[in-house]
Order: sequence, then structure tokens, then C-alpha cells
Amino acid sequence: MKSVILAALMAIGTTQAASIPKSKSDYCSSQKSVKRHQRILEEDDMRMARRNYGGLVGGGVCWWHSRFQRNAAYLTIYRPDKARPSERKLKRLVKDIRKGRKVIEIPGYSNFKEFSRDNYEEIQKNLESWQRIDGMVFQHWVIGLAGSSIRTPEAMKKEMDELYAQTQQGDVVYQKLQIKGITAHAWLVIGMEKTTNGYDLFVVDSNYPNSTQKYTYEEGDDSFYYYGYGAFSPYTGKNSELNRIKEIASDYCN
Repeated sequence: MKSVILAALMAIGTTQAASIPKSKSDYCSSQKSVKRHQRILEEDDMRMARRNYGGLVGGGVCWWHSRFQRNAAYLTIYRPDKARPSERKLKRLVKDIRKGRKVIEIPGYSNFKEFSRDNYEEIQKNLESWQRIDGMVFQHWVIGLAGSSIRTPEAMKKEMDELYAQTQQGDVVYQKLQIKGITAHAWLVIGMEKTTNGYDLFVVDSNYPNSTQKYTYEEGDDSFYYYGYGAFSPYTGKNSELNRIKEIASDYCN
């Protein structure tokens, strides 16, 4: 088995920085940029302030950390010119981001990192509640543990080609990562570049939220490899959730 080794922790760096929206006009103007959401997640100020931790039996909340992060990238506006809200209102804002059902104005904060740092206990409570609901009520954990950590080279190539096509449309793509055994992780893919014989992937991993990680895929590979995870394979998911978020943003501006 030929494994793909983690190449480096690095920012994509070649793209123009995305501005953090401070009004509805800012927000709607930025929607015209195809890769706006990918670029905004390159910015440290729009990353979650704390890494993945907690969860059931201490196994973390990586799936929900990533989904909450994506909701915030697509659906939040920051109003530092306004007074910070009451504790009750802050709890409501956290829940609204988690639900991902509308565009949300966050008063008193300049960016998502500030907001998530000051309110992380409430965010963590919501992530763990989300995990329990998905796991115990909807049994989504079964879906998350389906698949193999090592795939055929043909299946891996198909996954990478489809992922590249989706990232070229500007999507921030959620993927579950099947690790050997019954363990599954998640990341957000915020960009890809073609190489001579494959692709470079740029991802936001909830275990390392303060840096963009680069993984390299070469045709013929059957998995990725990282010393902390071993061999693993990615599976794109939650596209219906992403499509709903994009429709909400579009409706808000139209």
C-alpha cells in the first residue's frame, strides 16, 4: 500500500484574503465571489478558537465542530459597532449557528474567533447535545463508521476527482475520515490544486483549527496517512446540508 504522507501545515497563501462581512451589503456583495467561503476559512480570525475535545466517552465532537465551523463561515455577519448581547441572547446566537437556518448578525464581535473564544463553553454544550441527538435519536454514527480506511486505487481516484470538481465550484466540503477499526474523524476541504500526478488538498481539521493542513494525493494511492490517525480514507458527506445553507444565503440577499 502506497500511503500519502502529510506534507506540511501551511496556508494556501496565493489567494486574496476574504473580508469579514460587517453588514448585509458586505455579506451580499461577498456572495458574488465564487470561492469566498473557502478564502474566509483561510483566515485565522474565522476559525474556531478551541480545538475538538469532550464528547461521548471523551472521543471528541469533530463531526459537529466541523459542521458548526462551516455554518459560521457561510451564515454570519459581525457588528463590532453594536453592544454585546445579553447572556440569553448569546445562547440564542450559538443555537442559531448550530441550526444553520438563517443568516445571523453577531453584535459586539469583529469575527468568529472572538465570538467562539468568549462563548466556547456554550458552543461546546451545543456540540455535545448535537452529537447525542444525532447518535442516539438519528443513529448518524452508523453512517459515520461505514466504509473502509483503505480503498481501491480506482475508488480513491473517483473520490478525489469528484472532490476537486466540487471545490472548483467554491464549496467548503465536509468529509468524514474512516480510520482503521471503528474510528471516524472529519475535516473541511477548503481548496485543491492539481499536481503532475494528482492533487494537493488544503483542509481545516478540528484537531488543529489554527492552521491549514496540506495533504497530497497521487494517482494509485489507496488512502491518506497521518501518524496520529494511521491510514484513512475520506468520504464526502452533508452535501444536502451545504445546499440548504447556500440557498439560505441566496434567499437572504434576494
